[in-house]
Amino acid sequence: MNTLTTNPTTPMTLLDVFVAPKTVFEQLQSAKKWSWLALVLLISVTSASLLAFFSNMTPEWIVEQQLMQMGDVSASERAAATEALELTAEYTGVIGAVFTVIAQVIMISILAGFYLAIGKFAAKQSPQYSYGDWFSFAIWTQMPALINMIGFTILFTTAAVSDLPLTLTNYASLNQLVLNLAPTEALYTWAESINIFSVWSIIIAMIGLQHCCKMTTVKAFTFATLPYITVFGSWFILA
Repeated sequence: MNTLTTNPTTPMTLLDVFVAPKTVFEQLQSAKKWSWLALVLLISVTSASLLAFFSNMTPEWIVEQQLMQMGDVSASERAAATEALELTAEYTGVIGAVFTVIAQVIMISILAGFYLAIGKFAAKQSPQYSYGDWFSFAIWTQMPALINMIGFTILFTTAAVSDLPLTLTNYASLNQLVLNLAPTEALYTWAESINIFSVWSIIIAMIGLQHCCKMTTVKAFTFATLPYITVFGSWFILA
């Protein structure tokens, strides 16, 4: 079954994914060009935000903040880390932007493969979608990350000082909103990595699977959450 529609798509598709995601998935294939623009927008905003965040920080502050994230280490380990961090402190923004963007693209690529498998083997009516179609699908599901970065940008640009905690990048994490774990605690990184905007992504994916694969709400929600449960569930067990 081919779910391609003849409905024209417009730049408003970039807004629809937030306020009316079903309409995006109703014309997934014809809206593919807008998904690529969405990816470029996500990458651009992410990169610009991180570069701007670190641009006015002093190298000494950056090193101090990074050492705090290491938790409880020996004096020799701290000295070695300090020496290494001082060499790269000036380029922290560039390094952070590059690695974050690479991680985003890898995540979208993996999710596209996952959705492709779901569409073939778990859908009530399998759509005739290529990997590229599912890649577009995965891009749309990750668009809440754009709102996350916009919120982050507002926070640091309205701050009274430029030397801000590096943890501000995870302002919407489970740890900062609820748990308040210290860097020395085993689940600190795990809790910092879980973001409330991921819930929004799951909801968008659920709506997309409901429409594209004709799934029930429960089944679509199960498959939408499965990648997150797998990653963070395994991480929690191993932490």
